[in-house]
Amino acid sequence: MSDSTNQNKGEEQSFTIQPHPATTNDPSNDPALNTGLKEGVFGGGKPGPAVVNAEQLEEPLSREELAKRSAELNK
Repeated sequence: MSDSTNQNKGEEQSFTIQPHPATTNDPSNDPALNTGLKEGVFGGGKPGPAVVNAEQLEEPLSREELAKRSAELNK
């Protein structure tokens, strides 16, 4: 460690508050929030998982078929 950090042990630390860089309280004007992430990261506005090619998914099994398959696997 350097001597400059050890010299200030008896002194109390001082902190300053910096002003917020925003000029308005409108988040749509904030350049940090408007960096083009709306479509890529947030998926374009549809909530939930995106099912790609949902029409190609097979029909789900009925309760009876699931019970039969469960009994078969649990033998």
